[in-house]
Amino acid sequence: MKKLWSFALILSLFSGPSMAANVVPENDLHIPPLRVKDFESVTEHDFNTVTRLLHKIYAPVVLEKSGLQLVMNATWNDDTVNAYATREVDTWTVHVAGGIARAKGMTKDSLALVVCHELGHHLGGAPRTFLYDGWPSAEGQADYWASSKCLKNYYAELKNEDVSINENVPEKVIKDCNFVYKNLGELKICIRTMLASLSFAHFLNHLPDAKTPVSIDAADDRIVKGTNTNNYPRPQCRFDTLYQGALCTVGSNVATSETDAKIGHCNDTNRPGARPRCWYKP
Repeated sequence: MKKLWSFALILSLFSGPSMAANVVPENDLHIPPLRVKDFESVTEHDFNTVTRLLHKIYAPVVLEKSGLQLVMNATWNDDTVNAYATREVDTWTVHVAGGIARAKGMTKDSLALVVCHELGHHLGGAPRTFLYDGWPSAEGQADYWASSKCLKNYYAELKNEDVSINENVPEKVIKDCNFVYKNLGELKICIRTMLASLSFAHFLNHLPDAKTPVSIDAADDRIVKGTNTNNYPRPQCRFDTLYQGALCTVGSNVATSETDAKIGHCNDTNRPGARPRCWYKP
């Protein structure tokens, strides 16, 4: 069966083009299940719960959009630290290795963000890359869709779970979410999405090739001359994108477009929620 490979999540953590659609770039990251206690990580039960719930939410969406089945290939015993999306003749697939769930900095919610990112390559819409036959949403777009759409739907399904608003939540998070959301349920989802993004930033900061630490108190203030479709945003830019996605008030079930990058998203750059200029040109 012919496979059309997309980007691996780990490949997207660093700037620069991918010369081949490899599953992951060359690295020495392997975290087998027996080492799970060495890290602040999710359990096998959490791993299965997250991937199954996201499959339940988005399998009908993929079927309606493409007429194909969504396959969630989540393998706990796979010790590699990656996740990636592929398209086959008759399926759209998200692959998640258990190693990434066991990586330092990862939590149950940041794992959900990782899976949402890969779903975003399938469902995030424009802007898309010109690589890999042009089907995947660009890396920055997959991040934005993950926090502006997918995580919100995921948290809405967790009716028996809640987020505590306490001293462990950064003041900036509470202030920014309060500015945008007045409904308590939406406010809590915003805060939880931002906390997941912070955990993901913690994960990025512990990768072997990490350089400048990603921080909630910093921002990538560069302005691109054209939308970054084929390269990967820098880690700080990725975090900024996730952060702004949480602040976008366009409905999480509003469809995106394969050709028009404005449809289904927040586009006013003078208000919270728009895609950062460090990778996206309006």
